Amino acid sequence: MLYPKDKASEAFVEFDVKSGTPARELAQNMYKEGLIKNPMVFNLYAKINGYDVRIKSGTYLLSPSMSPGEILKKMISGDVLRKEQKITIPEGITLEKMAAIFQEHNILSKEEFLQAAKPVYFKDKYKFLEGLPPDATLEGFLFPDTYFLPEEKPAHYYIDILLKRFNEMYFGRGYDLQQEKIGLTIYQVVTLASIIEAEAKLAAERPVISSVFHNRLKKGMALQSCATVEYVLKEHKEFLTLKDLEVDSPYNTYKHSGLPPGPIGAPGISSIEAALNPADTDYLYFVSNGDGTHTFNKTYAEHLRNKKHAEGDK
Repeated sequence: MLYPKDKASEAFVEFDVKSGTPARELAQNMYKEGLIKNPMVFNLYAKINGYDVRIKSGTYLLSPSMSPGEILKKMISGDVLRKEQKITIPEGITLEKMAAIFQEHNILSKEEFLQAAKPVYFKDKYKFLEGLPPDATLEGFLFPDTYFLPEEKPAHYYIDILLKRFNEMYFGRGYDLQQEKIGLTIYQVVTLASIIEAEAKLAAERPVISSVFHNRLKKGMALQSCATVEYVLKEHKEFLTLKDLEVDSPYNTYKHSGLPPGPIGAPGISSIEAALNPADTDYLYFVSNGDGTHTFNKTYAEHLRNKKHAEGDK
């Protein structure tokens, strides 16, 4: 069973190995592709020799003329057909910083990425992009996750992968149905979720922070989110000055009521869920405690007292 399945074979198969896939599953997949005789023996051989924990991800060119030992040596040496890059897109990241990550990995320049990250190129494939404003980018819709991407592909190829992931996560979980129940468009949900992502440090607080914004929107109050001002300033500040809060931009939610014109980053799943399912509260204010937690208030007087207390602690 450790001999090649077909020593005389001249056929070759492109075989994909994704990061974290156990040797047992790889063996089953190779058996289905007609590359090995017995998946159980292959898996046992890999474990006995310690190869199972050394297999590298990538696309390999394999043949039934290769023995299990030859296949495994190819996989642990990383002798891949196509080189792949591991790209991690953090939650909350802006489109511009996402472009910088692709540039740092020498996959695309920032300019190539940003030029291609526009709804007009993808709205025929993804119907949820049809309702976006004419001047909108794909800010907020390129899903934050870890990807294994081949090199030397056009910009639209990579952006499509991130859009596809968003499509799978949003519609695959039925978020579009919940969105209709609460009377928001997908653009509004993603915009609100991006603000929650930027404001919340703890997952447990996301639905509560969401409730504050939902309550303010219902009352016609300005959201007064520091995160939207920081988006305009393109930098994070521990404290915003009065001058910062006067910045002239439709994204300044201290000066303009309602949601900003669009998302301010790429929200993760928990922030999207929070935007769709706010906690049932009467809160209208919250203030950071400086340790990742927030104090929530119903009245402005309470908010001022807690804000003064929080600033006094610093």
